[in-house]
Amino acid sequence: MIGERLKELRKQNGYTQMTLAEKLSVSKGTVAMWETDRRMPDLRKLDELCRLLHVSLDYLAGRSEIPFPRKSTLAGANSNGRWAAASELTEILRMYASLDSYGKAAVDALIRSERLRCLDQETLEKMDKSKIQVLVAK
Repeated sequence: MIGERLKELRKQNGYTQMTLAEKLSVSKGTVAMWETDRRMPDLRKLDELCRLLHVSLDYLAGRSEIPFPRKSTLAGANSNGRWAAASELTEILRMYASLDSYGKAAVDALIRSERLRCLDQETLEKMDKSKIQVLVAK
């Protein structure tokens, strides 16, 4: 699945296999093998690809249909201090609430795993002074 998405994103971003290969310091043949799913980029190259193509790893891997990562920074806040993506977050919370216990456990495990990854890579967003309020109404 990565190959198909990679090829599509490469073209959308105006790269040839050769120009993408040059940006990533790999051969054109390597990019071709990635696009045909004969080889898989290592984690560093996956990270570089996602940054270069402006997509999340979940999108590139076919686990999400949302191509662009959400940034929970002050730049994403509106003048009232609310996140611009509040409606999207509300929808995500609704979907989470509708999951069975197995689904919730899987999501919880993924969040914990991703938090550890961010801690390890020192990319965790600062949330010290952020206030999150959740109101659940039926």
